[in-house]
Amino acid sequence: MCAAWLYTRPQELEGAGSVQYTDADGSYQIHLAKSSERFEPPKVVNVKCEPGEEYRFPLCVTFYDSRTGENVSHSMAKKIKYSQISFEQPENSAYPWRATEPVYSGARPDAALTSFMDFVLESGSSRIIWTLGMTNGDTIRLYLDMEIEEIPVMHYYPEDTLMQTAEELQALVDEVDRTIPPETIVYLHLPAVTYTGDLTIDQHPINLCGSEEGRTVFTGHIYVTTMAEKRINYFDHIDFLGSRDRIGISAADRVHLTDCTISGWKTGVLAYGDTWVNAMHCRWENNQIGFHFNADNADGSRVSHTQYTGNQFIGNGTAVLLENVPTDISLKFADCRFAGNEVDIDNRCRQELDISQAVFE
Repeated sequence: MCAAWLYTRPQELEGAGSVQYTDADGSYQIHLAKSSERFEPPKVVNVKCEPGEEYRFPLCVTFYDSRTGENVSHSMAKKIKYSQISFEQPENSAYPWRATEPVYSGARPDAALTSFMDFVLESGSSRIIWTLGMTNGDTIRLYLDMEIEEIPVMHYYPEDTLMQTAEELQALVDEVDRTIPPETIVYLHLPAVTYTGDLTIDQHPINLCGSEEGRTVFTGHIYVTTMAEKRINYFDHIDFLGSRDRIGISAADRVHLTDCTISGWKTGVLAYGDTWVNAMHCRWENNQIGFHFNADNADGSRVSHTQYTGNQFIGNGTAVLLENVPTDISLKFADCRFAGNEVDIDNRCRQELDISQAVFE
């Protein structure tokens, strides 16, 4: 009788990254990790941060049957009564770690619950504690230690660096390739000039920042072939103005565009190979094809952002051509405007889209 009481009394379990759990129906491995893939989660996660930047990544709770290895998150999620996330972090931090409410996410369908962690460099290292209260009274605590490391950053400005012409800019990019360590983030703060030649970014990822005093303009072809595993080339506040027989930007590595104008090209932006390209608050005008997504060699691991908020597609032949998109996650075109295009969206690969908040004229 005493043994039966001990077996049925509520359990309290704790583990770093994972825990073995048994209830009346079976035995399970519970994982806490940045994805829902089947692997042994680390107990410590090292995160590299750039000063002044905001960061977010998902944490997933996933259940596996200990005997078969089968993912049983859907059935086990019904046994979770409540879920809470807390942090052991410096007191009175001006930038404390934060977490979104743990919920089921269609973007990570194999996980029982997903929550997004929000932090900055100044948040500092922290322990994330995820507590699960089960319907049978059991309590499970999983934790991960987050170690924050500052990323080195280099800034180049036109006041002290030659970058007035396309040739000078290419020479600077080539110098970065030769002299700057791969882990260093590089910003080129461009002057308000028109670059008439082509530019190739083929080794070290580069962030191109347009002038704050006027518009920086490129009329040549931009090649991005860096193939950096975890880095993104950011292009901000720039006009790419071209001719109808050329491609404006061809990207075989990840590129994010913000507040840019892409106008007058045969193809404004081409994403191809193993890559992901995102654009927000950009104007795509008078192109034969505005944005062409044809990442036919990508496996989805390089997807970085599926929001395409605030873009305007005006007077293009085809505004958006989706030929190969390496994700099943919906692309969201919130606050986008499509006007005067012959074709607004040519969705050849039948990519899932959210155009509920877009305007078509």
